[in-house]
Amino acid sequence: MTARALAFVVGVLALAACDDGGSTPARAAVPTTAEASPEPPARVLETAVDASVRARGEALVVQHECNRCHTIAAVAKPKLELDCVGCHRHILGREVVPGSPIEAPPEDWARWQRNVHSLVDVPVLASTERFRRGWIAAFLQDTHDLRPNLAPTMPRLALTATDAEAIAAFLSPAAEAPDDLALGDAARGREIARAKSCGTCHRFEGADALPAPGLPMAIDHAALALGQQLAPDLRFARERMRPEALVRWLEDPKAIKPDTAMPTYPLTHDEARDVAAYLVSTPLEPVAAAAVPQRLPVLDRAVTYEEVHERVFEKTCRHCHSDPSQVIGDGGPGYMGGFGFRKRGLDLNSYEGIRSGSLDDAGQRRSVLAPLADGTPKIVAHLMARHAEIAGKPVEGVRGMPLALPPLPLEDIQLLETWIVQGKKRASEVPR
Repeated sequence: MTARALAFVVGVLALAACDDGGSTPARAAVPTTAEASPEPPARVLETAVDASVRARGEALVVQHECNRCHTIAAVAKPKLELDCVGCHRHILGREVVPGSPIEAPPEDWARWQRNVHSLVDVPVLASTERFRRGWIAAFLQDTHDLRPNLAPTMPRLALTATDAEAIAAFLSPAAEAPDDLALGDAARGREIARAKSCGTCHRFEGADALPAPGLPMAIDHAALALGQQLAPDLRFARERMRPEALVRWLEDPKAIKPDTAMPTYPLTHDEARDVAAYLVSTPLEPVAAAAVPQRLPVLDRAVTYEEVHERVFEKTCRHCHSDPSQVIGDGGPGYMGGFGFRKRGLDLNSYEGIRSGSLDDAGQRRSVLAPLADGTPKIVAHLMARHAEIAGKPVEGVRGMPLALPPLPLEDIQLLETWIVQGKKRASEVPR
């Protein structure tokens, strides 16, 4: 891979795949729920799935390119320029990709390594049979914030309920084992979770805060940091984990998933049952719904394409929306199609490309700058829809952008809308 080709892949990730200078990124909202029953919900055992359904799920995983972010045992890794997470790990020296050398001077490497801070560690989709199939299908259709410390979130894919169920069948095909083991004491379980410092990594939204008095065992700092990033919100454990797997997971997570960032704490079987009881039966308070921010009024000062390109398009949009002839790459999923979405041919890497718009479902060109029925420019509507998705209120018919990443700051959207309202001018067209 040449330096020029790689520049397309990583050179513009300072905003799209990095932290934002230390501030906490916006998070996808946790769904609001009623207070949970003190007793675990009634269970309907999930039976083994038909091989044909599992095969359809595997085909959908390939179609939606889940392997661009996740390592999946039964699915081959994509080539480097399509491997979002693998490419970032390769740049940071975290993963060697055979046969895909990157030819670039040291200063380019140094810049890329400074810029890539996220989309580096994501869950490996292995041993997923520990999850309830119904939960997987529901999550794929309502991609709420499962991992509060991880900046990217699961993207909103174009999946029908049947598609989601098929993917869930592929990931968790086995029958659920009957659970004849009564869980332990929830009060003791909370004390054990406190003593083991589970609150160091995990949140338990809706439950009383879990103190973290100090880790009971020595853990490598890098392993701890990874564990904190990937730690799921314990609020979802009762819906997410198969009960018979939850106790086994607490006893020895690495026996189930060897590469898990979850450390193995010394727990007796009875202690694991107590902690499981705490996780599945603690009453949960409803989570307050987040507000969707309003976009800012257009600016009074003149805004040019060059300013918008430098602050918005070049830093965020062109990574997924570029003419491949310009970037010597595949153009990104927003241009060539990907993640199950059709080709849109949207080039946000040049003035001419932006003005030429994208392809509609009939293959005809349409403007991304023209107003929708309510007067909002189409591209602005997509950027604001990402704020709505983060608040747990997705906009029907409008996919939030950037896909699965923190939304653009309102000030950047304001700048873009101002440029559109003022006539989409270049610097040479603005009177001085």
